[in-house]
Amino acid sequence: MSETANLTIKLPLELKERIKALAESNSVSMSAEIGARLERSLNEDSQPHVAADVDNQHTQEITEQPFTSSEVKKLRALLNAASQKKTQEKISFLAFR
Repeated sequence: MSETANLTIKLPLELKERIKALAESNSVSMSAEIGARLERSLNEDSQPHVAADVDNQHTQEITEQPFTSSEVKKLRALLNAASQKKTQEKISFLAFR
């Protein structure tokens, strides 16, 4: 960050006061505090997330590949068959009432 630019932003008053207090506790200006925090935030966004950092319950996650189009067709056929069977069962039930 060799060059600086002026930027006017609108913040909630509570956030401004929090930044001011943090800047004072770090013995820097509000501008320096905001710049450092933005820089840190942007650098964190570019870092890949480590699974251990995200998973705080230590559960093992299994990554599944998405269904292929033929698998989707088979699933649809199974669902349609099950739906038709239920419909036929309802019709049979109502017929014998």
